[in-house]
Amino acid sequence: MITKVQGKTASREMTVKSSPRLSALEKAMLKWAVIDPEDRVLDASVGAGLVAEYLRRNMQCEVCGVSDRMEDVRQARERLQTCDIVYALPGDIPWRESAFDVVLLKLATDEPEANRRMLGEVYRVLRQGGQLVLGLSCYPAAVSAIAGMMAEESVEMRRPLRMQKVKELLDDLRFTYDSWQRTGFNGGVMIAWKPKPEVDALRKEA
Repeated sequence: MITKVQGKTASREMTVKSSPRLSALEKAMLKWAVIDPEDRVLDASVGAGLVAEYLRRNMQCEVCGVSDRMEDVRQARERLQTCDIVYALPGDIPWRESAFDVVLLKLATDEPEANRRMLGEVYRVLRQGGQLVLGLSCYPAAVSAIAGMMAEESVEMRRPLRMQKVKELLDDLRFTYDSWQRTGFNGGVMIAWKPKPEVDALRKEA
């Protein structure tokens, strides 16, 4: 027989286990995002919508999300019924140019062309002076080098993401790189900005 106290304890434990939580990387991305009330924010790797839900509840901003997994879109829409959550293929963000003040995006694997397309789309939909908060699942350089060699020998392994390659890609796409904050052994947050015209002009003259 289960007492009332045991029943309440079991119910609380089940709720905690079943309730999704923000990862350390997602918490760090939110910490470094510069968001003002009424900003338009895009979660470009919306997943189940946890980050978007936090933003909507705590930042009083307009939040949109995009994913290439229909199951994620369904879950995010259930969680955020007043937000615009859409399905789209990577590198095909269905919003107009300069639509957002901030874009949050998570990258995990070193797929140069896919990452270039995705970041190119992010650049397009960011307004001038807008912020990119980039969550990277990457290891220290020595570990990445070993994992990269292993990936070359196996068709089943994906090459690990390398921070330096991402920085070079951001620079090539004309982002202004700001900072890198490691959140743990296997990840960190990179901040970059879409420059305003006058800043871009100075970069070209330099």
